[in-house]
This record gives sequence, structure tokens and C-alpha cells, in this order.
Amino acid sequence: MKKLTLIAVLGLAFISSANAGQTCRTDYMGNYVCTGTGDDYGYNTTTRRDYMGNDVTTDNYGNTTTCRTDYMGNYVCN
Repeated sequence: MKKLTLIAVLGLAFISSANAGQTCRTDYMGNYVCTGTGDDYGYNTTTRRDYMGNDVTTDNYGNTTTCRTDYMGNYVCN
């Protein structure tokens, strides 16, 4: 019985995590646009490259993250 319960719990965890995701595309201006699906429905992001070569990602809640490649080749976000 314990084995069956463990399998059921693991199965439910897998099913609930399978409902999250995003669909991404490049728009006509070259921006990378992602739209939430499943549990992420309603969460959208847009990533554009600024004049300094940084990737600037903004979501529909007004949050912004800027990423760049440093001199050692690491992709650094803040």
C-alpha cells in the first residue's frame, strides 16, 4: 500500500508541473516574446537587445532583468 501511495503522489506532482510553460517567438522587431501557457497563463515577457548589447527582459508586471556577457564569457544577469 505504501508503494502505491508513493506512486500516486509522484504522479500528481508530475501532472501539476506539466501544466506550466511558455511559448516563445521572435516578433517583427526582433524582440523575443514569451507567452505563458497552462499554470503560467497570463505571464508574458519580452526580451530586447539595447544599444550596449545587453539583453533586457521585461515582464507584464513591470519587472526588468538586464543580462550581458562579461569579459570571461559568463552570462550575467541583474
